[in-house]
Amino acid sequence: DAFARPRKPAGVDDKKAWLVGGGLASMAAAGFLIRDGQMKPENITILEASGVDGGALDGSGDAETGWKIRGGREMENHFECFWDLYRSVPSLEVDGSVLDEFFWINKDDPNFSLMRTTQERGKNGGTNGKFKMSKRAMDDLMKLVFALPDRLYDKRISNVVSKEFFRSNFWLYWRTMFAFEEWHSALEMKLYVQRFIHHIAGLPDLSALKFTKYNQYDSLVRPLKKWLEDQGVRFKNNHAVVDANFEIIGDTKRATSITIRKPKGKEKVLNLTDNDLLFVTNGSLVENSRWGDHHTPAKFDTTIYEGGAWDLWRKIARQDPSFGNPDNFCTHPEESQWESATITVKDDRIRDYITKICKRETNTGTVS
Repeated sequence: DAFARPRKPAGVDDKKAWLVGGGLASMAAAGFLIRDGQMKPENITILEASGVDGGALDGSGDAETGWKIRGGREMENHFECFWDLYRSVPSLEVDGSVLDEFFWINKDDPNFSLMRTTQERGKNGGTNGKFKMSKRAMDDLMKLVFALPDRLYDKRISNVVSKEFFRSNFWLYWRTMFAFEEWHSALEMKLYVQRFIHHIAGLPDLSALKFTKYNQYDSLVRPLKKWLEDQGVRFKNNHAVVDANFEIIGDTKRATSITIRKPKGKEKVLNLTDNDLLFVTNGSLVENSRWGDHHTPAKFDTTIYEGGAWDLWRKIARQDPSFGNPDNFCTHPEESQWESATITVKDDRIRDYITKICKRETNTGTVS
């Protein structure tokens, strides 16, 4: 069933799709609309406020000026929808799909770490592949997994587990893999554990993870964008959607218009009909990203700017409670902010230090 070509939906030739945000969500939606929904590619428009597509899947720079990569997504075999899409996207480097390329890279060079944790600037963390969970900590984890979702609304992880849980190696592995803190959402923690339960055994050595050949912009965004553009999808960069209006009658909600701010600041209201489909990426992990360098720290910017993803979600949420509460996510910046660093090495002076810490020779092309 999964690989059978769907029947063409009635009336799809008259449909148009407007996708707000140029990240992976919108590009993936465009891909599925074309391949499975059989929508005309020229009827699909992706509206992105910035000048670059890809959202958080970024990567820019070079060996001379330095690389800027805000983070990397940890991949695994069972990203079912993700890999279903990328089996159809041609690779930019090999004769095959992006999925083919990814599969054989990780088959030939499986990921695992010889030094999972460190302390005191590079010393062995001493976790030795053990979870080190007391009975109380194990009980905490089981209760969290089996808790009903509505019992975890508005609760932090620290509200539902004991201090013994936070002293376990399991928590150390977990927080360093998925960037969790004690004050983060208990419901999100539960959903993550359920989603990645088949990889628990790989937490101590990172063998659960797989990686792309390059940064995820070059390995995932570029081939997907080229595939979409080659078919006729329209990418509108520097076009910010600053408002979206809905008609709400009972349980039925229909988008009636969006307001688009064009590159020179002029705004245009686009009225939507029953033949228009609107997809909105609400919220963003990287909207207020600021860059630093070796001499200047990155600025911590807590402003919610008009025309940004959070501002748009707020405007939508004011129209009906079922659209969610963005303030749950964007009003605690001190607790939700995160920091990453990309090091561009121009000579061999620190290579021996990296080798000593990782217990693996550098410059081999393998993941350390």
